[in-house]
Amino acid sequence: MASRSNNPLLSFGRRPLVLIALAAAAALMLSGCAATSDDQQQDQEQQQAVQQEQTATAESSSAGTTASGSTTATSPQRSTTAAAEPAEQQQQQQMAAETAQEQQSQADTMQEQPQDDDGMGGMSPGMSVGILTEANYDDLSPRLQLLRDSGYPVYVSEQGYTISLGTPDLSPGIHRISFVIEGPDGLVESPAMRITVVPADAPGEMQEVVARFSRFPDGIRGFHVTAVDFAAVGRWNLILHIPTADGFTDIGVAVDIPVDTLAPSIGDAAPPSASRTLLDVPNISDLSTGEEPDPGLYIISLADALEADKPFVVVFASPGFCTNAFCGPQAEVLSEVRTIFGDQANYIHVDLYENPEQVRFGEEPIETPILEEWGLHTDEWTFVVNAEGIVVARFEAFAPLAEVEAALAAVLEG
Repeated sequence: MASRSNNPLLSFGRRPLVLIALAAAAALMLSGCAATSDDQQQDQEQQQAVQQEQTATAESSSAGTTASGSTTATSPQRSTTAAAEPAEQQQQQQMAAETAQEQQSQADTMQEQPQDDDGMGGMSPGMSVGILTEANYDDLSPRLQLLRDSGYPVYVSEQGYTISLGTPDLSPGIHRISFVIEGPDGLVESPAMRITVVPADAPGEMQEVVARFSRFPDGIRGFHVTAVDFAAVGRWNLILHIPTADGFTDIGVAVDIPVDTLAPSIGDAAPPSASRTLLDVPNISDLSTGEEPDPGLYIISLADALEADKPFVVVFASPGFCTNAFCGPQAEVLSEVRTIFGDQANYIHVDLYENPEQVRFGEEPIETPILEEWGLHTDEWTFVVNAEGIVVARFEAFAPLAEVEAALAAVLEG
């Protein structure tokens, strides 16, 4: 039920050639000391002759400059060329040195400057953020108590934010997680939000992910969704960098990662439950609390679907009693998926209650035993199962059409 990841890190360096430069300088000093006085006098005479020749050339060159700014050839041409070559070489060397120095200065400046911020916040050196644990049940409002009763952890901050976790069934490995974030001004709907993930026992091993806002079909509700790789069992701190008008509000929440999930995880075999179909009941209203159930979702049972050698998608939800922040029209999404893919897969809806029609009329609900068989302890789930009966995608809480469609398409494409 777990997945793993790692990444390597390489480094290298370079050694300067200081000793070679020192050796060259020493050789020049020794050669200077070895020169005789006669040689020195001869050198001085040659230097004076060269200087006189350069002066004469410069005067001739200046006289030959036209009004347009161009220069005419001077005489003697051989002497002028011989004198110009060392000067050009020196100028080129000087320009090359200046260019190298400028490039090094630019590189040093770039290293000192921080990377451009992407506008989504994040952790900075020396930053400290308080970590919230789950709020006391008695301190919650009745609405949030109902959310807790449905199995979703709730965190309350002093800044006036309420953070609810829609995906508490976790384990080591990569998991889809979702948050509903409510602030002083209502639901936080920023298109993207950065989350810093830190293991509590190894705070230096951070990872950063980006959660995207996903709106429910009702146009009112929504949550932020992302994927996190929990590398090990234990407590993990998820630091949410919530955009505000003045910048960011940073709030950390503690999440405990157990050894394994309760519900089937990716790679697990799907349980062969005997879910009911249209052949088992007198009326479709006995299979769903929804007002207009789709008959195409009650053609085959889970047990038979596992024997059909075909992928299938199963949704566990109670359409008529979708009352909390993480519960959406999941059965309706499944009907849309069926319309898109047709007979390439099977599609199954399992209501949370054995007596959905009676529940609609106010009678005591009877929870279906299939929820326990699948280890489901929150209100809404979707699983994509391949033709071999192995879970290849799992969605705790509401999953929008795009997510479910992509998961099934990946299975069908092989």
